[in-house]
Amino acid sequence: MEIKISPSILSADFGNLRHDAIEAVAAGGCAVHIDFMDGHYVHNLSFGLDVIPALKSHVSVPLVAHLEIEAPDRFLRDFAEAGSDMIVVQEDTCPNLPRTIDAIRDLGVEAGIGINPDRNFSRIEAHPHILREIRLLIVMGVYPGFGGQRFAATVEKNISRAVELREEAGVNFDIGVDGGVSTATVPHIVAAGANYLIAGSSIFNGDISKNMAALRESAS
Repeated sequence: MEIKISPSILSADFGNLRHDAIEAVAAGGCAVHIDFMDGHYVHNLSFGLDVIPALKSHVSVPLVAHLEIEAPDRFLRDFAEAGSDMIVVQEDTCPNLPRTIDAIRDLGVEAGIGINPDRNFSRIEAHPHILREIRLLIVMGVYPGFGGQRFAATVEKNISRAVELREEAGVNFDIGVDGGVSTATVPHIVAAGANYLIAGSSIFNGDISKNMAALRESAS
């Protein structure tokens, strides 16, 4: 599948967010990835809803709202109405995962699921039909909450299982990795079967255009 790179603005310069997002998209970013954190599910706070419309008028690619929050079902309509093009939920935050995915789709927004490093795919395996409803399955390379963490040892195994699930379902969603994505890890990520690279510090620490080009080169 086509290799896609989605810049994660959690690592961008918050005082220059629009500029950084525009530059990363101009360098080939397929979507802008926005981590929303509530201080409960993870011990960090990040953005409010207003960042979505603030960026939407300045970039031409989809805005992906990654909800690293408790009780995401309460806020799905808010994120859809703010202008999210895709909403990603962490599977362990959803009491009824199929219902959450259906609710996202009913709002006219694409859906995605995130899987933490210490989680398995049992909830998806129990409801395999939801694989036909998602556009993105994210294997977390680190635990949600902060950028710059060490790449988890379970990532390649989890990517391989995600590939198996996709093949068993006969569908074509992207398999992404979020966290720890760098020129050092990308070859292993791609070899394992992922095609959607969500990168933060490895893009925004330094020259954005050069960093994007280096990530793409490392995937070839």
